[in-house]
Amino acid sequence: MNSGNNCGVKRLNLPLVADTLFFAVCFFLLFFTAVRFYTKNAVLGLVFGIAAALLFGALGYLYISRKQNKRLLISRDERQKKLLALHLSLSSDDYVFKLIKGISGEGAIRRGKRIVADGCNIFCEFKMQPISEDDIARVIKSRAEGKKILYCNTLSPEAASLSENFTIEVRGIDWVYTQLKESGLLPEKYIFEGARKIGVFKKIRSRFSRKITAPLFWSGLSLLALSYFTFFPVYYVISGGVLLVLAAVSLAFN
Repeated sequence: MNSGNNCGVKRLNLPLVADTLFFAVCFFLLFFTAVRFYTKNAVLGLVFGIAAALLFGALGYLYISRKQNKRLLISRDERQKKLLALHLSLSSDDYVFKLIKGISGEGAIRRGKRIVADGCNIFCEFKMQPISEDDIARVIKSRAEGKKILYCNTLSPEAASLSENFTIEVRGIDWVYTQLKESGLLPEKYIFEGARKIGVFKKIRSRFSRKITAPLFWSGLSLLALSYFTFFPVYYVISGGVLLVLAAVSLAFN
């Protein structure tokens, strides 16, 4: 049953398509204009323009898709870290200690509010807000002997300064996430994971920045102006019109 869903049609990557077309159009205009200018032959210019559009469009597609995939992996990791931070903050102490024991090495045992492993005392304070000085103070006042390590999501600058003064090692959510991932102990399902899903419309909207409004407008206007001086006005009218519409859309979204 699940295989049918996995084999479905992939979603259209609109930003990638738009960027690839932009690459192709730029080099088509460059080669078409240059060849037509030097040879006075519009057909030859069209041939070179199309060839350049296909070649550089393909190169642009490969480069941009590779860059997108790299950013996607980074954004997925960041999203997973946020979900894990929320998950640990809302989970019971028993669950959290059991999870942390899994990355604390063999022989790790729980003693009250801490885990003892390799002579170190591990404390867990996963909270929605950054760890405060009071949280560090509780670790300092603990009578546990040996090195003290505090696992948390994030901590305030004041708490960081206090922990340094008392030589308490602090390991944030980045470190915890990496260790759980490498150990294969990441939760299969996070608390409220479904509530953090982003809709398709928001994903598309996030691609439109107000900064691209002016470039889109002037590019579209330039293409429309070129339609008055070329043998192929339809192409420039359509391309320029599309860019003007995108400029309006980006302005409306932001």
